[in-house]
Amino acid sequence: MSEQILEQVLEQRLGFGKHYWRQFFIISFIDFLDGAEFLYLALLIPAIKQEWNLSIMELSIFGSSFTLGLTIGSIICGFLADRMGRKTILIIGTVFQVFYLFVFLTVFTNNIIEMILLRLIYGTVIGMNLPISSILMIEVTPKLHRGKIIVALQVLILLGRGWIMILGYIFMESISKGNWRAISLCNSVPCLLCIIGTIFWIQESPRFLILNEEIQKGIDNLNQIGQFNNSEYQMLTEDEIQSLKEWAQLQKQHHQQKENNSIKQLFNQDNLAITWMNYSINFLFMFAMMAIFNILPFILDDENKTLLHLYILDIGEIPAIFVMLYSIDKFGRLSTLLFSTSVLTLILFSTWHWKLYIIITGLAIFKFCCKINCGTLNVLFAESYHTLYRSLGLGTTNAMGGIAGSLAPFVVFPIYFYNYYLPFLICGVFSLFTLILLIFYPIDLTKKPLDQLKQK
Repeated sequence: MSEQILEQVLEQRLGFGKHYWRQFFIISFIDFLDGAEFLYLALLIPAIKQEWNLSIMELSIFGSSFTLGLTIGSIICGFLADRMGRKTILIIGTVFQVFYLFVFLTVFTNNIIEMILLRLIYGTVIGMNLPISSILMIEVTPKLHRGKIIVALQVLILLGRGWIMILGYIFMESISKGNWRAISLCNSVPCLLCIIGTIFWIQESPRFLILNEEIQKGIDNLNQIGQFNNSEYQMLTEDEIQSLKEWAQLQKQHHQQKENNSIKQLFNQDNLAITWMNYSINFLFMFAMMAIFNILPFILDDENKTLLHLYILDIGEIPAIFVMLYSIDKFGRLSTLLFSTSVLTLILFSTWHWKLYIIITGLAIFKFCCKINCGTLNVLFAESYHTLYRSLGLGTTNAMGGIAGSLAPFVVFPIYFYNYYLPFLICGVFSLFTLILLIFYPIDLTKKPLDQLKQK
């Protein structure tokens, strides 16, 4: 019995075909909406500050509400998706997303308290969906394509931002003035496509089903994928099915099924080093990224820049996608991260030192490196945990990043309005610590099977 039987089935029997592109297309709407939301916030924060005359504290609470929601959603996803299934949580999340957008539209908000509550709710929904989008693709994609297919989702984040750019040009007069309510209304449309596709065409992860004692459903899913990819596909043989059953049994014995879906799994002997490093890396990186993202529109507005400059910085992330697509499987997850985090650290310190002289260049390189880190860390974190608790591991890791993002506005806004460039120094220090942790990171599953049994 091969310990890599599932990998062999995915690569040699099912192949990389139409099923993956259909699932990718549907899941991509989640990342599309995530990208749209972050750029929308960049327009929304300065606009409502001026329109409603917000204090620094109100601005900080509003800036943290969405990322606090991401934290809550990530925790919900982490604890439930390993029990109820990936598709079930995704359907719940997308249903709430549509319900929220059409019943509690931001269009109708009249004060900052309502707006904060709405951003918190929406962040929770996105936080539930984002980890699942990566997990569903990782668990069913052959190992040679895993990195690229997750990185390709980053393209949809940029398309989501492009969608907001178009709406911004139509409805906004400048970075801090315009009809932000109309943008919110238009942004509700893509959610419908996401919920329809999720219900009718997304399949539950066969890897998850097989490891959770629903072996026949898992086998059926694998056969359906194979048939959709290739009309001449031959059903799995009895020998292959028996090997899959033996593989599942071995996996459950090794990981002590009685502890499955428990937070204890993340801190046992096998996973303790991985977990604390994942939490620390994501906290440090997300704090630095969200701190600069929160003050970025104010920097551009204070320097009399236009919406075009804000959009140029986002468009500059496109080369990062190509770098990731080339590097993540060729050189590996860790090598890619070490390169981008080194550059990120240098540019943060350089921007603090040279200030206005390199501000646009510095911000462009900053966003370039952040894009590489976001996509590559997502793959690294998801692959570092076993299928039995992958959702719990990735969800709680994302939650640590959400906590950091929630704290960032409270720290960065008072500092920014005291000294425009001091946040770059602070974030440079955080990035340096991130780089040190990555140097000592213990695992990289580039082109290797998922769910490898660690040697005792």
